Amino acid sequence: MCEPSIVIGSIIGAGSAITGVQEQNRRYRAQVDAVNRSNAIARQKYLNDVQISAFNDQRKGEVFTAQLKADAASRERFFRQREINQIEANRASESAQAELREKVTESMFKSQEALAKAIQAQGKLLTSGAQEGQSLSLMLDDVERQMGMQEAQLNASIFDATRSYGLKQFGVQLGQYSSDISAMNAITTSAAVAPTASFKTIKPIDQNPPEKPSALGPILGGFAAGVGAYAGLEAI
Repeated sequence: MCEPSIVIGSIIGAGSAITGVQEQNRRYRAQVDAVNRSNAIARQKYLNDVQISAFNDQRKGEVFTAQLKADAASRERFFRQREINQIEANRASESAQAELREKVTESMFKSQEALAKAIQAQGKLLTSGAQEGQSLSLMLDDVERQMGMQEAQLNASIFDATRSYGLKQFGVQLGQYSSDISAMNAITTSAAVAPTASFKTIKPIDQNPPEKPSALGPILGGFAAGVGAYAGLEAI
């Protein structure tokens, strides 16, 4: 019974050792595969995050460029509108000045005409002399008085024309100022702050695979199983 027990115990121990080594290797390969899979997923996620950050940065740059162009176009419209406002103000001011010059010229001609008539009337009076019951001095004073009244009317007309021109000029300047302010308020500033780049994507650190286990453990386990089997057979 001694030799068969040893043989059977050796077979059981060897089988247990082989099974233990195989199971240990299977678990080891599963652990290595899990680590490799985790590292591959982390690397792929890192590449995806890098591409997403690059796309977002490019998109922010394109949006900022478009905003800069829109702001530049807005300011260009403002300067163009201000030039138009200046041209219109110059036209209105020139029109008001032309109207004032026309009034002044008309008054000057009327003044010269009145002066000529007064001189003519005085000449006639001096030539013909005073009529019966009239004083030559009074008649000359009357001519001068009428001339003075006409001069006063002409001066009042020029004063009114000058005041009207001043009011029109003030209205022109006020309208130009209002138009310039409206054009300035229409300026847009959407690109106030330049975009910043995304934070650098953190590169993953690969996990190290587990160390390959030693076969000593399963061998000792198989040896213990063989000894146990042998002891049991010997007892029988």
